[in-house]
Amino acid sequence: MCGDVALQPAAGSIVEPAPGAKSLGLLAFLALEPGAHRREEVTALLWGEFPEERARASLRQALTHLRDAMGETLHVDRGTVELVGPISCDVSDFLRLAPTDPAAALAIDIPRFLESLTVRGSQAFEEWADAKRAELLGRYVALLGAAARDAMARRAWQEAVQLSERWRKLQPLEDDAVAVEMEARFLTGDRPGALAIFARHAAQLASEVRRDPGRSLKTLAERIERAAPSTSVPRRATESWYEHAPAFDASLVGREREWATLRRAWEGVLAGRSRTVLVEGEPGVGKSRLADDFMRWVTSEGGLVLRGRGYDARAGAPFGPMIEALRGTLDAAGLAGVDAEWLAEVARVLPELRRHFPRLSEVAAATTAADGWRLFEGVAQVLLALAEESPVAIVIDDLQWCDADSCALLHFLVRRLAESKVLWCATYTVGEVERDAPAARLSRALRATRDAAFISLAPLTEEDLWQMVRELGRVDAPNGARRLAARLHEATGGNPFYAIELLKTLFAQELLTMDPASRAWNVSAAAAGGGTPTPAYSPTVHDAIADRIECLPDELHAVLITVASSGRGCRTDVLSHVHGISRLRAAMAGDALVERHLVAEQDGTYRCAHPTIAAVVRARLTTSRRREVHRALAQALELVLPAGEKVDATQAAEIASQADHAGERPMAYRYALLASEGARGRCAYDEALSWLDLACSSSGGPQEADEVDRRTARILELAGWHEAPPVRARATLTMRRVEQDDLDLPLRT
Repeated sequence: MCGDVALQPAAGSIVEPAPGAKSLGLLAFLALEPGAHRREEVTALLWGEFPEERARASLRQALTHLRDAMGETLHVDRGTVELVGPISCDVSDFLRLAPTDPAAALAIDIPRFLESLTVRGSQAFEEWADAKRAELLGRYVALLGAAARDAMARRAWQEAVQLSERWRKLQPLEDDAVAVEMEARFLTGDRPGALAIFARHAAQLASEVRRDPGRSLKTLAERIERAAPSTSVPRRATESWYEHAPAFDASLVGREREWATLRRAWEGVLAGRSRTVLVEGEPGVGKSRLADDFMRWVTSEGGLVLRGRGYDARAGAPFGPMIEALRGTLDAAGLAGVDAEWLAEVARVLPELRRHFPRLSEVAAATTAADGWRLFEGVAQVLLALAEESPVAIVIDDLQWCDADSCALLHFLVRRLAESKVLWCATYTVGEVERDAPAARLSRALRATRDAAFISLAPLTEEDLWQMVRELGRVDAPNGARRLAARLHEATGGNPFYAIELLKTLFAQELLTMDPASRAWNVSAAAAGGGTPTPAYSPTVHDAIADRIECLPDELHAVLITVASSGRGCRTDVLSHVHGISRLRAAMAGDALVERHLVAEQDGTYRCAHPTIAAVVRARLTTSRRREVHRALAQALELVLPAGEKVDATQAAEIASQADHAGERPMAYRYALLASEGARGRCAYDEALSWLDLACSSSGGPQEADEVDRRTARILELAGWHEAPPVRARATLTMRRVEQDDLDLPLRT
């Protein structure tokens, strides 16, 4: 009823012929005025201007039409008319939701009640509609006011601005809505906007009702006007901030119990039995940091640390996390003791082994479907040999993005090595994959294993943040570090990553500075909350990061966009081709982004220092710009392929993924087939079918589609499946994750 008014049965079919305006008006009246109504009452409401006989005939015709469409939902007898069955309408939904779910109720456009319904010559109906509209608007406005004040109480200034603006448009002459909007805009740092709202409101009152704003509103305007403009508007970030900022490297704080859990697990490994630890938490809460520190400690204790990561992009090799971890075994003691037969199996996914053991080329690895299990056993044999030399700790970061094949391998290894000196530690971000995704099922299985430990990381307390601030830099002002930590905790909810990002932004805005000689921090009154009512802090972590991105030079900004769009990161040769610069200049640009704490470099590859940074960069791109970046990446990745060598499965997967995003269907088809072939050679049949799905969607005609069908049938035959496996949603889930990265996250949790 809010907007277009129409009658649609539950089955979704369209009523033919469509009811007339008076029939719809009658239905609206019966739906919103429950109970039986006398025929005379509804006749007078809608056909009061007609002669009695004609009015009764019109009513009978309308009721017949409605009965044909609604059946027994509409009860009609000789004296009364009543809706007796359930009927769904947006106004009824609003009235039902208003007491329990105000946000959902406010999503219903009540101000457009019966907007498109014109019932001519029915003064009584118009009067009823006007009264009902006023009643509904009253409830709607009351909800808006309560929601706006609640947003103010939660310090959700931007939300309060949006709600109060809607409120003011519905009641333009009321002071209350204007007061909330003025205060909310002022608290976001928009002092001029708050004063402009007051000026327009005062002018409108003088013009339309010849009165001044109320006393309390005038007082608020005077307070805002007296506030110093320099403390009202957040300062913009500068490009030179990183030259005079600390390293932002603090010790692990507030994780004593979690550390003790990890140590107990390691002690169990030293006693001769495998242990599993699953570390869960929200993004930025410090899962990887906890694992980093503990693995360094394990190394100092004589353990061998292997580490792999699941990536939130489709490009990647089958069994990617374990392949990445196994690269840490190439120089490990005990690897030479593994039977050549098993090393040859592992060399199928880790070709570097053949360079370390040249004679492996003489050993043929099993390639039949029946022997596909040998790859899993080969990896297990390698880890068993290493664990006999020294205890092993294997860390899998971002388990939630592991594909089905990787999850199957990990689950096999955890069970196969249950009696070995191996610690399995996996970090997992909750809520980022669907409940039936392979990684979600694997995390539940890991929790159920014997001697498994589960760590759920909570945000830091205000005391923890104070300790972190004290360690990052000396604050000489009395209670300065305390006040700064309190403001940080209030804004970030104790999320360590968000807190560090906010500190970087405060340095970029020169609200925090560091004395070059003493290295002491100078905390401005705005940063520490020294009495100013205006928060200097960005309202979201995305805004905090975007502030620093905004001030980057054009070349660095362009390189950062490429790195963020690449998923797995970029080497200098790829950056060189994309931007038409030398590899040395590309490396200099990458290093400059590392200095600004936006990018990290590892083994010659630059990737965003945190997934949230990549999400912020991508969210700022238009669709056309994003497509062109992916096209440039696909072409550059193709150009840097080694001449005359077979395309590696990982390289093919990266190019296929970038080409798919760019809309380059022929290139996506070609490299998706190569990626599928590489996955098939590694017995990663689920992954192979996923790439064939991409090839199918990118095929250019019946001949190419037939080729995909033949390859699909071959893989199903090799895998021993009679039909495609029910769970092959890795790519779909990944793409959904990339899109969700564009969503902004509030600092306040």
